[in-house]
Amino acid sequence: MERRTGIREIAREAGVSAATVSLALRGKGRMSEATRDRIKEIARAHDYHPNAAARSLTRGRTGLIAISMPGTGGAPEVLGSVQYFFRLLGAAAARALELEYGLLVADPRKGAGQTALDGAIVVDPAIDDPVVAACDTAGLPVVTIGRRLASDESGKAGTWVVDNDFLAATGSVLDHLAGQGARSIALMASEPIDSFQQDSIDAYRQWCAGHGVEARVVVSQSPDPKDATVAAGRLFDQGQMPDGVYATIDTLARALLDRAASERVAVPGELRIATCSNGELARTSQPQLTTLDEHPATLGEEAVELLVRAIEDPESAPSFVKVDTELLVRESTA
Repeated sequence: MERRTGIREIAREAGVSAATVSLALRGKGRMSEATRDRIKEIARAHDYHPNAAARSLTRGRTGLIAISMPGTGGAPEVLGSVQYFFRLLGAAAARALELEYGLLVADPRKGAGQTALDGAIVVDPAIDDPVVAACDTAGLPVVTIGRRLASDESGKAGTWVVDNDFLAATGSVLDHLAGQGARSIALMASEPIDSFQQDSIDAYRQWCAGHGVEARVVVSQSPDPKDATVAAGRLFDQGQMPDGVYATIDTLARALLDRAASERVAVPGELRIATCSNGELARTSQPQLTTLDEHPATLGEEAVELLVRAIEDPESAPSFVKVDTELLVRESTA
């Protein structure tokens, strides 16, 4: 008996992945209309008709995916983070529903083994993240927004990642500060150090070395405003005060503004301050803060797309999707 043409044969002929074929035939997913039409034409030529039961088995037993986001811990005032995660989560949920998956939120302090899932998205994974570890153990696909970090620094090869290019983004912030006249630029970060902040620190040190200036990194114990105030004090009280600062968390930048006001240091006249995440704190500070917009909605949508492809085509190769950032110049550096 002649073997019927399957989804992989159609994918091979169309030059796309099996997951793309599955999405195209269901009228889902992001692709050009030309690609969608070509896939449908090949399927018609081979008299291919998707089998609902087989598709259900291919997708897994649940039709559920999870998303894990780091909590704000004891600092609910970290508005930039909250707003960033809500924008990301809302976009991810909408895209999951469009692709016929349910999305649930997993506790980042625990593994993902308490509910049957087809896969998970982990935002800003912590070192040896428990949700990532649980999915790896269960053989479930995981997409991380921000690369994985391991305590042994080995990382994890062959994974699905959606991320901003924070090496390039940090360079753009530093170039902007220097272009506005800053000659002694410091960087502020906060524990826990995730991949985004590690990339920012690495890029800052490389930039300083390339420009022949001394690197000065101050790390806060947490993004909590109290700890941020302490860290800002270290910049003002220890050594020469910088004339430019890139703060990776908005509460750090706000603490710098407050300290500058108390010391009668003019911003941006004497001190130029930039931060990351285009949240309410950056927009309502006085002066408004120059910031990076990471486009969290796009990150969430792309992560769901990538995870669905990984689920529906288990043999697909892990891949990386880059989402551009945008430098929003405001009064704090103008």
